[in-house]
Amino acid sequence: MIERRISFAEKIYDLFGESLSRKWKDELRKLNEAIDGTWEFMCSVGITDVCRQCALETGSCCKRWVEYIYDETTLVINLLLGVDLPKERYRDDLCFFCGKNGCRLRAREGACVTYLCDKIDVDRVKFNRIASVELGYLSLLKVKIRRFIDQRVPRSSLR
Repeated sequence: MIERRISFAEKIYDLFGESLSRKWKDELRKLNEAIDGTWEFMCSVGITDVCRQCALETGSCCKRWVEYIYDETTLVINLLLGVDLPKERYRDDLCFFCGKNGCRLRAREGACVTYLCDKIDVDRVKFNRIASVELGYLSLLKVKIRRFIDQRVPRSSLR
C-alpha cells in the first residue's frame, strides 16, 4: 500500500514537479525554514538524543502503522524538498520511512512532528508553538498541491 502511494507521488512529481516548485517556491522555502526551526529546538533541548538512545534500546516509536498517515501529497512535498523516497523498508517492524538514522522524510505529518513520549521532559507548550509553524506551512501546501493535482489528474490514471 505505501509503495503505491510513493509510486503515485513520484509520478505526480515527474509530471508537475517543476511547475509546483515554481508556483510555490516561497511556501516551500518557508516550510523548509520552519522544519529547520523545529529540528534546531529538538536538538537544543535534547529530544533527538533521547529518541536516538530509545531507538537503540527499544526499537522506535515509529511503528509500522505510522506510515499509513502519510498521503501522496505529503510525499510530493518531500520530493519537492529534495528527499529521495525510500524504495524498501529498513526494518519490518518500523514505519516504511524510518531508517537507520531516524525518519527519512523532511516534511512529516503532525503526529510525527509533535509526539513526545514520557521520557522527554521539555516545555511542551514552547515545543508545540515552534512545531505549529512547520505544520501550518505543511497544511497550507498540502491543500494547494492537492487542489492542483485534483484539477489535472484523475487519480485512477496514475495507479
